[in-house]
Amino acid sequence: MDNQIDLSIVIINYNTKDLTIRNLESIFNFTTNISYKVFIVDNGSKDGSVEAILERFNNKITSEVLKVYDTKINNGFAKGNNIPTCDINSRYVLYMNPDMEIKENVFYKMVDFMDLNQDIDFSICTLKYPDNEIQHNIKTSPTFLVNLLILLKLHNFFPNIKILKDYFLTDFNYNIESKVEQIMGAFVFARYESIKKLGFWNEEYFLWWEDVDLFKKAHDNNSRVFYTPITSVIHYEGKSFFQLNSLSRQKRFNIGLLIYSKKYFKDYEYWVLKLLSYLSLALAWATQILKIRPRGQGKI
Repeated sequence: MDNQIDLSIVIINYNTKDLTIRNLESIFNFTTNISYKVFIVDNGSKDGSVEAILERFNNKITSEVLKVYDTKINNGFAKGNNIPTCDINSRYVLYMNPDMEIKENVFYKMVDFMDLNQDIDFSICTLKYPDNEIQHNIKTSPTFLVNLLILLKLHNFFPNIKILKDYFLTDFNYNIESKVEQIMGAFVFARYESIKKLGFWNEEYFLWWEDVDLFKKAHDNNSRVFYTPITSVIHYEGKSFFQLNSLSRQKRFNIGLLIYSKKYFKDYEYWVLKLLSYLSLALAWATQILKIRPRGQGKI
């Protein structure tokens, strides 16, 4: 294709103005030696995000390094990620959360990694919390029993059950490059033709589970997905999602879980999970009343 660049970076913003601006500043400060463009999709923010981004980065917009989509509505994560597709003309595309920050030339390293490994379709680097703790971003595809245990919140109390350890890959070595099955949707570095082949993001999902579905399809289509420790990104994690209370978060989670389960599990397994989803809402309500903050899965 004419004028094809190396990398397109897609970021969905929803009321995370300050974090998105910090993210953009880090991208523009550290990214060199590759051609790239950033696409910000604003999902109807009410915190002045669009105005602040347009003012702060007017020169980047003018030079066509940055494009902002002021959609006025909350499209959700999957549809938001798909919005820039018609404007993307690059070899690679990165889907990146707004609550991230880079401290080195991360994207050059990732492009180089993919260039040197032409058989890899998707990749992720090390994600770290602000205190430098590694965020666990590698898992396997969930089974019926895994989803059952998670719905009942048992993963918070019995993380050493073998089926959960196998799912969360608690023994995964984040110092070694590895072929993996599932990576976190917060940072998905894709060969453009590879994600196009899978049909991009499944818009049946509004928020949560769209990444699980994407990499289930990737696995079923024999796509090669790799984790690499060659570089790292700071991830503040869940800043958009945690704007919702526990009950609202659980509702979102359950909707995605049930869409996924209906697609990939047996009918009776889906109905068991659907019935248990009501119990999970009661547990989430109790968590909200007692003001208990659940542990993120990246810390399991």
